[in-house]
Amino acid sequence: MERGMVYLVGAGPGDAELISLKGKRALQQAEVVIFDRLINPFLLTYAKEDAKLIYCGKQPCRHTLRQEDIQKEILIHARKGKTVVRLKGGDPAVFGRVGEEAELLAEHHIPYEIVPGITAGIAATAYAGVPLTHRVHSDSFAVVTGHGSKKSGTPEINWQALSKGVKTIVFYMGIKHLKTIAAELMSRGKVSETPVLVVQWGTYSKQRTIEGTLANIARKVAQAGVTNPAIIVVGEVVALRSKLAWYDNRRLSGRSILIPGPEKKHLKLIDQVKQQGADVFAFPLLTERATADRHQLAGLLGSNKPRELVFLSAESVQLCLQAFGEHKLDFRHVHSPIYAVDPSVRQTLRSVGIQAELLEDSRLELPVFIGKEAEVESMRHQYERPAEELILTKQQVSQKNIEAFQRLIREQHVNALLITSRVEAMQLLTFLTLSGIEAEICNGLQLICKGKDVKLLLESQKIAVQSLIEGDELAGLLDIFDIEERVVMEG
Repeated sequence: MERGMVYLVGAGPGDAELISLKGKRALQQAEVVIFDRLINPFLLTYAKEDAKLIYCGKQPCRHTLRQEDIQKEILIHARKGKTVVRLKGGDPAVFGRVGEEAELLAEHHIPYEIVPGITAGIAATAYAGVPLTHRVHSDSFAVVTGHGSKKSGTPEINWQALSKGVKTIVFYMGIKHLKTIAAELMSRGKVSETPVLVVQWGTYSKQRTIEGTLANIARKVAQAGVTNPAIIVVGEVVALRSKLAWYDNRRLSGRSILIPGPEKKHLKLIDQVKQQGADVFAFPLLTERATADRHQLAGLLGSNKPRELVFLSAESVQLCLQAFGEHKLDFRHVHSPIYAVDPSVRQTLRSVGIQAELLEDSRLELPVFIGKEAEVESMRHQYERPAEELILTKQQVSQKNIEAFQRLIREQHVNALLITSRVEAMQLLTFLTLSGIEAEICNGLQLICKGKDVKLLLESQKIAVQSLIEGDELAGLLDIFDIEERVVMEG
């Protein structure tokens, strides 16, 4: 029997950049990804286009898959010779039941690897400005479950040892039993004024922190409506937060933006917005499938009729030349005039030895627009005269992008959608159509677009645009969010 390989991977606590390089590489190689609720859905975009994704849920009091079923799924796919990633929030060895899964794999002689992740107790406290150890305030810490296996769920802990023997205590999954935790610690000698910190959704832009003491933290958390996922930190080191808090209260804290376009295109903006405290998730919603066949390409050879070839992007230049090579055709036998839609495309053409002029509508008799499907479609709407088309790639959707897009929105990881070009708008509309997702999914988001033509296109498809940017993207975002903040404060 062919045996696969299983990677038990820690995804980190939330911030997508906190996954390890090794964990990301395993995810990119996986044929099957079994993931739980507490992973950042954006991480699913790193998976292969054809990877099988299996959601195992694991919400408090409501499990989509039982642990036994999860282990069965891992075994089934590993026995088929697949590369499997079991993707867990935080670190798989810290209340992640990795021991049970590794034991099962060892018993069935299936090779596996445990890839550590940054656990929430360390990451969330660091983002909140609280170091777990400090030479003056804390020379020890303990990580403890705040949820026991009894029917009541109350923690089964040696409270005396914990209260007397450890300076800083981190409780996982303990919000429901916070009042009991505080009472037990105080009854075993912890003073009622011992500082306590509760961190919800640690390392996301929506991270919330509630400070208090053992005497009042349960009441404060209840009043704030804090629920899981959250960690509880008890100890004098919590008092350092007043000096060391660095993550909270940045200009865009609490903002989370989805951009339906390639990350590499928006790197500068993403970096700037993240520095201001927002989460940004950028990925192309559609993937490309090569469509240009030999007959289409051969039809461009010679000069039997007057027509001009117009390249719509730098990438379309590379794709076209690649297609010619794959079909054993020689682009040098193309005798039609060559045009570029803008200077950057002309520069790309010249870099491969093809002389081109910039597109000027009045000079073209019968243009042939060459590009990817979205580029050609966008040009089709702009160009009113007759034209031919050579579509180099068709757009399609993958399960991983459907999962990531829906979960980012429905699990409220994003609260704004930013569309910076007509191409991105067309990709969003095509993605919704091909995936069968209703446009109403965007209704709860603040939709921001750049350019009036993009706004008109979206609104023609019944997608409401709340804000418009016409100049610098970062300045525009800051202005939009600042105006909202002022309105809220004045209200």
